[in-house]
Amino acid sequence: MKKTQKYLTVIVLAIAGLFIGLHGYLFSQRGYTPTEKDLPIETLTELQNVFPKAVYVELTDTATYAVKNKRGKIIGTVLLSSPYSDNIKGFNGPTPLQIALDKDGKILEVRVLNNNETPSFLNRVINAGFLESWNGLTVEEALNKEVDAVSGATYSSNGIQKSLKARLQEVN
Repeated sequence: MKKTQKYLTVIVLAIAGLFIGLHGYLFSQRGYTPTEKDLPIETLTELQNVFPKAVYVELTDTATYAVKNKRGKIIGTVLLSSPYSDNIKGFNGPTPLQIALDKDGKILEVRVLNNNETPSFLNRVINAGFLESWNGLTVEEALNKEVDAVSGATYSSNGIQKSLKARLQEVN
């Protein structure tokens, strides 16, 4: 009996894994019109780390995505800092961000996207918890918050903070 349960558990987990993988693949294949910019999230599974009930993401405005649950209800928003922050430089150029907001407009996560910053400096910023400085804040609160730059990574820190604020100013 225990062997049967073990095999059944393995089969169920395998089927669940296939379903999740297929779902992520199908999501990544969803067609967008040529004027829309793809959300820089590789799979829906990655987005579900921030929004566990997310099943769909829809472009609603320039660099703004509505995150929806299986009933089509908006459960959050994802903002991209580009194009609003493209002229803001860190140490080695722009530092694009992805900002996740809950349904009440509070920041859940700030994530650095693909960039040309020196990895060791950017890692200092990330390891210092700099990106978490705005978590839990409303857009208005985040716009008014000044966060001290991380020592030894001042340009990267300032670039991130300015990029975040440039994008959030477009929300109000």
